[in-house]
Amino acid sequence: MKKLNKLMLVLFAIALVNCSDDNQGAQIQLKLSAVNSISGKTAIMTGKNNATVVFTDFKISIRDVVFKNDDDPNSNLDTDEIQFRGPYQIDLLDNSDALTQTIGTASVPDGLYKELRFKFHKDEALPMEDDLFDKSIYIEGTVDGTPFVFWHDTSENLDVGRNTGVQVTDGTVNFTVTFDMSQFLNSFNQIDLSTATDNNQDGLIEIFPNDEDGNQDIADQLKDNIKATADIIDN
Repeated sequence: MKKLNKLMLVLFAIALVNCSDDNQGAQIQLKLSAVNSISGKTAIMTGKNNATVVFTDFKISIRDVVFKNDDDPNSNLDTDEIQFRGPYQIDLLDNSDALTQTIGTASVPDGLYKELRFKFHKDEALPMEDDLFDKSIYIEGTVDGTPFVFWHDTSENLDVGRNTGVQVTDGTVNFTVTFDMSQFLNSFNQIDLSTATDNNQDGLIEIFPNDEDGNQDIADQLKDNIKATADIIDN
């Protein structure tokens, strides 16, 4: 009888494991990537008035990634069911060469996924010398050879989607959120970086919400442009 009880316990444990595996559903592997739809991976472009603009560093800080399942009437982007909590600091450029960074893999129910949301997050927990300390977007580069630095401390949601959606059923599907650098200067606002000023004449054009160079309007416009370039692909 004792042997029979032990056998039943083993079979019950196996059944529990199998049920658990069945309920895991599919998986989404989330990546973030910088792209240049005009010239491939290089972050060199011709701006307005033929200014030569080179991006050499592009970093963002995000948290709270949520996926919306269109096959589930209870699924929405305003939810506590966060698949990736974060925060995550993501480096998307290496000396003008675009990078792709993997955030991780999350188990999700089978379904058609059309949207995801994440929050730009300014992280005060980083060391003060970190480029992303108290910032959510950070870019370095040059305009006609003159160095510039742009950053913003926005803390707002970004919804990214595709009308056709992506069917996620069994196995792992890769979702990649892309930022098209070729559109940073013209996706939503037409920005002429050659008009950015160096009012304190320190040799560096500073573009951020409270800069001393007089480029606060460009900082807000560039932030909005970067958000507008975000797209999602499955690969």
